[in-house]
Amino acid sequence: MRIGLFGGTFNPVHHGHLLIAEAALERYNLDQVLFIPAGLPPHKKPPLTTTQQRLAMLRLAIRGNRAFRVSDWEIRAGRVVYTYETVEHFHKLYKKAVLYFLLGSDSKKNFSKWVRPSRIRALARLIPAERIAPFASSDIRDRVRRGRSIRYLLPNTVERYIHERRLYRRPE
Repeated sequence: MRIGLFGGTFNPVHHGHLLIAEAALERYNLDQVLFIPAGLPPHKKPPLTTTQQRLAMLRLAIRGNRAFRVSDWEIRAGRVVYTYETVEHFHKLYKKAVLYFLLGSDSKKNFSKWVRPSRIRALARLIPAERIAPFASSDIRDRVRRGRSIRYLLPNTVERYIHERRLYRRPE
C-alpha cells in the first residue's frame, strides 16, 4: 500500500489542496491520501476556527473520493505535534505501507529547519507540491472578511459551511 500524508491547517481547505492531493495520487500511484489537519500548528498562531470546524470542512470537501481520508490524530493529541511525530505514528500504524509526505513549496524552502527533518526523510518519501496560484487559505479568509466572493475557490459544500456558520468574519 502507498499512502500520501498531507498535513496542514486547512483553514479552510480549498481546491488547491484537493488538486495537489489528486495530482500526487496519480503521479505517485498512491492508494490513498490522508489529510491530517494540525490541532495546534507549531509555526502559526492558532486559527480562529475550531478544530471541529476545520475537520467538518475537510470531510465535506473530500466526500465522494474514496482515495481521500481525514485523520484527526494531531487534533486528538491536544498539543503541538511536529511532523516527524506524525510520520512516525503512521509508520507504526501502517507497518507495510510506503509513506509519502506532501510538502508544499513554501514549506520546502525551510524544510531543513524543521524539527528532525532527517527522521521524516527516513520514514517517508517527500513529494514536492507547488502552490496553485489562485488558491491560498489566507486569501480566502480575507475575501470572506471583506464580503467578496469565494465561489469556485473551494467546494460548494465548504463554501456553504463557511457562510452558514459565519466563519472568518473577524480580522485575524
